[in-house]
Amino acid sequence: MEDPTSQLLRRLRLRHLELLGHLSEVRTVHAAAKRMHLTQPAVSRMIREVEEIFGGPLFERTARGISANHVGLALMRRSGMLVAELGAAQEEAALLRAGASGLLRVGTFSGSITLPQGIVMLRRRMPDVIVQVREAQVDQLIEDLLQGEIDCIVGALAPDELNNERLDRLRVETLADDYMRLVATRTNPLARRRKIRWEHLADQQWILPPRGSLLRRAVIGACIDAGVTPPQPCIECLSPLTVLTLIRLDPSCIGPMREQQARDEAAINKNLVILDLQGDTTLPSLSMITRRAPGPPREPVSALLDCIKSSVKSSVSRRAKAKPLT
Repeated sequence: MEDPTSQLLRRLRLRHLELLGHLSEVRTVHAAAKRMHLTQPAVSRMIREVEEIFGGPLFERTARGISANHVGLALMRRSGMLVAELGAAQEEAALLRAGASGLLRVGTFSGSITLPQGIVMLRRRMPDVIVQVREAQVDQLIEDLLQGEIDCIVGALAPDELNNERLDRLRVETLADDYMRLVATRTNPLARRRKIRWEHLADQQWILPPRGSLLRRAVIGACIDAGVTPPQPCIECLSPLTVLTLIRLDPSCIGPMREQQARDEAAINKNLVILDLQGDTTLPSLSMITRRAPGPPREPVSALLDCIKSSVKSSVSRRAKAKPLT
């Protein structure tokens, strides 16, 4: 009996995938035909071919156009991933011909110092690998990962993702626990205080990341737990580098930061301190997130995971020996 996959590969054409991509964005055959520079009958015929290949209707026909049913939506999602992978394959082939050893596309939240450390170690192991880093909030990165636009994420799952059906399509490997710290300059009056409570911070000049970010959620959650109204930022900013610059230029400001980055920045910049905030505010664990797929991950992804694990282990060892940085 012939393998069903072999039958699929013989019958399915790349133009079919292109059509599914257009139909995920427009609702009429006319609009899809215009995009593909084809006639409407030709596109209608292609739709019938795709439906025949996949064993039944994929779209509901209405007076306003067509809309995908649940089977069509699932097929569109997977076809989008295939098209993205083909684009990545083309880019990687060009890089390999130019002498590179591979392509690695990584997503991360802004402010993760663990990833740069892992990339440096990776490039020592694979000097010719090309690494592309995309920074965004985790929910957007997960969508990019599922669409095949990146290979992995070094970050943390937002709590609401634990109840999201997207989790079934992800492989999550925990790397390290993570905590939030508050930073300020040494000239800030809070820098001289010990065992600061959240009620002491209500009237401070806060620099916070946008709503929905893990750090902003952590601040809001800690305030609610302490019975304090969450602060309104005087400045809203996602980039930790910009936050540090603003705090340096305006010592009245304070801002949240991930523990490892806060410690590293305080070690470099002696005018920066980690405030002695009472209690720990836990962040979702740092993880490497990939798509669930048969077989092991590509070599650059596996190598990066090994490098980050080594980096995290070294950092934990150094923190255990170090005195608190204040």
